Amino acid sequence: MSGLLRSGARIGRTLGGTFFFTVMILAVLSTPVPAAQTPGDAGAFLEELSHRAKTQLNEPGISEEEKERRFRDLLHQGFDIEAIARFILGRYWRVAKEPERQDFIKVFEDSLVFRFLPVFGDYSEAALRFGKVRPFGKTPDLFNVESELSRPEGPPVHLNWRVHKGSKGYRILDILAEGVSVAVTLRSEYGSVLKRNGGNVSTLNKTLRDKFTGL
Repeated sequence: MSGLLRSGARIGRTLGGTFFFTVMILAVLSTPVPAAQTPGDAGAFLEELSHRAKTQLNEPGISEEEKERRFRDLLHQGFDIEAIARFILGRYWRVAKEPERQDFIKVFEDSLVFRFLPVFGDYSEAALRFGKVRPFGKTPDLFNVESELSRPEGPPVHLNWRVHKGSKGYRILDILAEGVSVAVTLRSEYGSVLKRNGGNVSTLNKTLRDKFTGL
């Protein structure tokens, strides 16, 4: 598995949209600056997730295998992986067979691990300040959380988090970095692959799996 993680570092440097994906991971790992949030609201959820990520993934002496296991746990605790996967596939989700859908969810999760976990150790000095929490649109239990990410190098990055409250609590659906949506960027990236292969989700799954295991 450690070889796959090293491969992920190279993939993260070669795929499109690297800046925005790196900002996403940087934000989740950054030290949260306490804000005047209502206990249990979407902002408090993000602060707690950020704290757990920084503490658990930077623990001295843990193996790469244990770090990966913790990272996957944090993904499931913080993100609605299935909802994001459905959005990314878009119309292709509706025509895909159920085994293809489930396989895409799995390979998508793997891609997040291999793509982002290798960069986690580089951003320990960043600080994330959460701001206002507002309902998003007319959708019940969907919220927008404003934040600003201060980096050791470069100007601050303005982030907006789309957070949904469901039966399992709060989960992240999307992050916008300076107005650019991570989910939309991923949808465009994977959509390009689907267009080239005639919309075949099984072929997309194989392409992604080969990319992350063949380097």
